[in-house]
Amino acid sequence: MLYMEISTWEPESRDLILEHFKEIKMPAGIKVHNQWVDLTGGRYFILYECDDAEALATFNLPWSDVCYIETVPVMGSTDFMSLMSKRN
Repeated sequence: MLYMEISTWEPESRDLILEHFKEIKMPAGIKVHNQWVDLTGGRYFILYECDDAEALATFNLPWSDVCYIETVPVMGSTDFMSLMSKRN
């Protein structure tokens, strides 16, 4: 499944976030498609595939002490339209 994840943090957590980024390692089971950093600060976006709940938890839990993580299952709009047209 494809996920868009948005991580946000408070300005005072910036240094902790930078330290976490230096240590980041993707666990097996997560395939990253792309990553973006909000140039105005305080947000990070990542698009990845994952079908393994353990890999998802392994990736997210180390960040839970320094930021808020919103994980949203997503699908490309072309694929979504194709899926919806099959339903009718």
